[in-house]
Amino acid sequence: RNTNWNGGITPLRKLIRELPKYKKWRTDVFVRDNHVCIKCGCNKSGLLNADHFPLSFSYILKTYNIKNTEDALTCNKLWDTSNGRTLCVNCHKETPNYFRKKK
Repeated sequence: RNTNWNGGITPLRKLIRELPKYKKWRTDVFVRDNHVCIKCGCNKSGLLNADHFPLSFSYILKTYNIKNTEDALTCNKLWDTSNGRTLCVNCHKETPNYFRKKK
C-alpha cells in the first residue's frame, strides 16, 4: 500500500549503477582524477561523485537505445573514462543534469 511501490520494478539507471562494471568505471575516473573534484579541488572521499561528461548518463542511455543491463554492458561509450569526471557533491549539484533538473 506504499505510494512509492511500483510493482517491484527497479529503474534501469539504478540497475546500471549497481553493476560491477559501473563501479569499476567510477573508481577508474576517481583514480585518473586523483580523488579530487576537478572544479573546486575537494578531496573528501565520501563527498565525491563520478559524473558522465561531456555526454550525460541519460543522453547515452537515450542515444544508444539502452533498454536493459545487457545493452548497457555492451555500450562502450557508457564505460569510457574520457567521458567522466570527478566532482564533489556540491559541484555536481550545480551541473544542469544533476538528477535530471533543467536550468
